[in-house]
Amino acid sequence: MTACNLLNTSIDVPLDVEPVGVGENEVAAAKRMLARVCEQYRRFFDVVVADALYMEGPFINFCLALDKDIIVVLKDNYASLMQDAQGLFEAMEPQHWSVDGKQIDAWDVEGFQTSSVEAPLRVLHTIETHTGKGWDNGRQIEKEIVRHWWWATTLPKTRLRTRQLWAIGHHRWQIENNIFNTLGQHWSLNHCYKHEPTAMVNFALMLFVAFTLAQCFYERNLKPQMRAILNSLIAMTNQLYAGLSQGPHTPTVRVSGPGPP
Repeated sequence: MTACNLLNTSIDVPLDVEPVGVGENEVAAAKRMLARVCEQYRRFFDVVVADALYMEGPFINFCLALDKDIIVVLKDNYASLMQDAQGLFEAMEPQHWSVDGKQIDAWDVEGFQTSSVEAPLRVLHTIETHTGKGWDNGRQIEKEIVRHWWWATTLPKTRLRTRQLWAIGHHRWQIENNIFNTLGQHWSLNHCYKHEPTAMVNFALMLFVAFTLAQCFYERNLKPQMRAILNSLIAMTNQLYAGLSQGPHTPTVRVSGPGPP
């Protein structure tokens, strides 16, 4: 299945899910889902954020036709665009900033024309350096970790600054970490209760609703005294599950007369 999640919110809001049909790829399923999401939640978002699998002209043009911009991870799947951008970056001084002990150098150029995309593209490349833990001959050591990131987008600089583009590009991992991993490990998303396509979709959608409501309750209604005890969403939901797993409880009342009970 493919799914979509609303980013840059105080809670994670999974909006929809779509099964991948036999003989098709994830992108084809995502197009059906995105068309439906844009019809139902048109004003919820302006930009689609996707991984490198979606870095293709037909999908980007599909998003543009829906009046949505796109930010997509750029890898070797579009080598010509990367090479053109790299040639310009070599003659440029990067922007630089620091976040949480991480040093970021960033190159950001717009106006790239391609044969398959109907709008000019902008390319952002960052080199991110920080000190992390590693292993050397069985000993844990501190070492310098360097990572390279590339993104392409239809958003011009006048609408989104470099640092904002960098932040949103990294937010793509929310759907992996907070939806697929969290719901798979703690909410049984990976368990198939019934091997029938409609049932599988309905289960995922009901799970999304429950997950969203649980987050809302935890973030906006859980009292400080309970929050000190239940210090995570998982802790709270485990407590709710423990209450449900005790089975049905039949209310009783005691009635007695004036004599001994």
